[in-house]
Amino acid sequence: MDKQFSGNNKEEVKSLISPEKLKKILDNAYDEIFVYDNNYDVVYVNRACERHYGMKAEAIIGKNFYELEDDENWYPSVLPMVYKKKRRMTIEQKSYLGQTLITTAVPVFDDDENIEFVVMSVRDTLPDIALIRNEFEKNQDNLRKKKSKKLERDEIEIVSDKIIHKSDSMKELISFTNRVSKVDSTIMILGESGAGKGILAKYIHSMSKRCDKSILTLNCAAIPEDLLESELFGYSKGAFTGADYGGKVGLLELADKGTLFLDEIGELSPRLQAKLLHVIQDKQFIPIGSKEIKSVDIRIITATNRDLLELIEQKQFREDLYYRLNVVEIDIPPLRERPDDIIALSNYFINKFNKKYERTCSISKECMNFFIRYHWPGNVRQLMNAVERLVVTSIKPTIEINDLPKVFFRKLESDNRYFPESYASAKESFEKDLVIKAFKRFKTTRKVSEALKISQSKASYLKRRYCPSE
Repeated sequence: MDKQFSGNNKEEVKSLISPEKLKKILDNAYDEIFVYDNNYDVVYVNRACERHYGMKAEAIIGKNFYELEDDENWYPSVLPMVYKKKRRMTIEQKSYLGQTLITTAVPVFDDDENIEFVVMSVRDTLPDIALIRNEFEKNQDNLRKKKSKKLERDEIEIVSDKIIHKSDSMKELISFTNRVSKVDSTIMILGESGAGKGILAKYIHSMSKRCDKSILTLNCAAIPEDLLESELFGYSKGAFTGADYGGKVGLLELADKGTLFLDEIGELSPRLQAKLLHVIQDKQFIPIGSKEIKSVDIRIITATNRDLLELIEQKQFREDLYYRLNVVEIDIPPLRERPDDIIALSNYFINKFNKKYERTCSISKECMNFFIRYHWPGNVRQLMNAVERLVVTSIKPTIEINDLPKVFFRKLESDNRYFPESYASAKESFEKDLVIKAFKRFKTTRKVSEALKISQSKASYLKRRYCPSE
């Protein structure tokens, strides 16, 4: 017969829900539960915080509210308002990872009517709610449709230029980037393919004094040399066979007063390297087929994943141009060296693609641990692609390791530096499986302790940890 609960006996409650069971229940709640004490310190938060802020619960518990607020994990804040009003409050917030959150904060009073704790429940708006809101906004007016393409593009860039990061190395990089963005020197961004060099270039532009002008991008490896030259410098009417009749304005002229981002600069031919050096030194250029000298005021940002110093030794890249372009150097560390950023970015992309495809997917703890151990040769671009694919193809709302494409495991097996499971994780999995089987067979802690040759207190601890419902 099932155990009946009257609700009148405190000892009965304690026997039914132990602290370990209660924590397990709260940790598995979909909505985020946040508890602050009267010093504004976090005394508890469940695992849903990872989905909202890209941080593990252990990294948040013990931190002060103002420390978390300074890191822009959410906006606006509700905690100070609760202390001021001394009543329950509900607000809409934006999370660091771009989610819209509905947060209800409830004060808990002590016997003297002073606030002892504040308990918050935080819910991310579901796709169907977002769709209803979007329909409502569309029906209000058509002003958004009448905006110019430039404004629409700028709005998209403001969103995409947000550098999602939680690691110390990226915090230092962003702090340095913020300083050098204010001056007008050339910047060279280094990093592996997919590390986010283009996003960082746009971020630099958005933080610079040229932010009200355009940033134009040209990939030096994407098009042939002759076409690259005409794209960069433009050409006059009738400059060559096949040219547009009216001529063409080049990116150098279009980027005047703004920023020009030259990606894959190591692929630029020696002839175009010489022409670019002239532009940087004299701030002037002549379009193809023209005699008119044009003056420009532009900031040049470049990026490469190649070793330019080695190319200089091989006489494939001009040393004088290198030093002109490399007044400031920013080296983006690969994603595999930034586990905290893997967590933040994974949850950011989950939120992004949940909205796009109207899903409510989340990443399991085991799958996230796999992401942290994986070496990500394609860096952030590969992670984004992987998460989008998983959101689209997963059948269940929780994404597990076995949902990953087989290519992930093939790459791990072929690289001796990486292994799909850590020693601690494998040990814990074995222990959990062994304990569950033991309690199913022997039932009591005394018999389990005898079978496993451990103390009865250790058996009791393992039961609370792995078999709380037994």
